[in-house]
Amino acid sequence: MTATRDPIEVYRESLANMPLANESQPPTIQRAEVWPYPDLRRLWLRVETSSFAAFPNLEFAVFDPDDELVSHMLMIEIRQPYQSVTLHLRQPPGAGGRYRLEIVLSRDERELDTRTLAFDLAYRDPGQ
Repeated sequence: MTATRDPIEVYRESLANMPLANESQPPTIQRAEVWPYPDLRRLWLRVETSSFAAFPNLEFAVFDPDDELVSHMLMIEIRQPYQSVTLHLRQPPGAGGRYRLEIVLSRDERELDTRTLAFDLAYRDPGQ
């Protein structure tokens, strides 16, 4: 009969032998897109960061044409460089209005990178 090892011990050994990640520079926002849903009450956000060793935070803030905050989300210690999220607007949409999305990448109370995207609140098919 073949001897097997305890799976917990195999897992612990794998963790102990895993190389530590190293950052040559702080992570940055590589790509960001915003796509309004057909109902114009929700926004689909796609954000990609550069690789990182320590987990950063991502903050999203959406402002309407009158510069009022209409949506906000904070993601604490993201684990993957690619994020795909849906934000809900807290006010009735102003169809066709010019909105603004502000994205902040931070870690340990320090801002690493920011990105601002202006967009029209109008449905566009992301597949086209």
